[in-house]
Amino acid sequence: MARRPGRNGRLRSVLGATLSVGWAFAWLIPVVVALRLHAAAATVALLITIAIFVGLYVVRPLRANRRLAAMLRLRSCRRYLLALTLAAGTKLLLMLSTLALHEKLAARRMLPTMPTDEDFMAAQLLAHPLGPVALFLAIAVMAPLIEEFGFRGRVQRTLEHAFGVVPAIAASAVVFSMLHGRIDAVHHLPFGVFAGWVVWRTGSIWSAVYIHALNNAAAQLLMHLTSNAAIDWSTRAPTLWPYAMVGGLVGLGGMIAAGAWIHRIAHAERLTSHGGRPRSAAIAMAPVG
Repeated sequence: MARRPGRNGRLRSVLGATLSVGWAFAWLIPVVVALRLHAAAATVALLITIAIFVGLYVVRPLRANRRLAAMLRLRSCRRYLLALTLAAGTKLLLMLSTLALHEKLAARRMLPTMPTDEDFMAAQLLAHPLGPVALFLAIAVMAPLIEEFGFRGRVQRTLEHAFGVVPAIAASAVVFSMLHGRIDAVHHLPFGVFAGWVVWRTGSIWSAVYIHALNNAAAQLLMHLTSNAAIDWSTRAPTLWPYAMVGGLVGLGGMIAAGAWIHRIAHAERLTSHGGRPRSAAIAMAPVG
């Protein structure tokens, strides 16, 4: 059993995790800037940003830096796709329930109203035919890549070595939730815990990227379909709070069920691959081509 690093080693791990948060913020800057541009320019800028990111942190590690690929857990998650899809659906339900409850409290002036889309993107973006494309690239592609590679791929991995799995998952989830900086983003905390556990249990960063991307894509689609609704969400949501509470409980229960399913798949994979013997950590973290 590997020994935990001493005090100096833990301080270095905390410093490394802190720098990883800065790394995530740095990558989010071009995404935020792109959403303030014209739709065509935003689409091109985001495609270039995605290509650079994937080249640096997926293609290059898999081809030339096996140690970095193992650290980022660049192995396949295809065996878990059905369970991960269930998890993404339950996370979306949990998100909608927390948003409805926030609007209920905002209607009673107990919480501030939520910011509108214009607070983080150019007003004319969605009016352009390429607007939804740019928004999809930012929300459903780039954001999951940056946040999962940053928090579950760098912060969590660094802290796991120094403090253990549970503190690392908890710390990365808290920082991930704080990054979003909004009270209506309460659902990010349970998702951060779940995503951290999934990445650790499956040995694949793509597990969290898939859930995150699918959830964001579904949320964007829902926003697009309801953008021309006759009843405004902020007006309708406060009346839905009883259903929101039930939906939140169902979402949490579904996430737990998905986690149990993922655990069974991971356990069966481990036994099948090695004749009933647990895999070593080194093998579990090795990337697949």
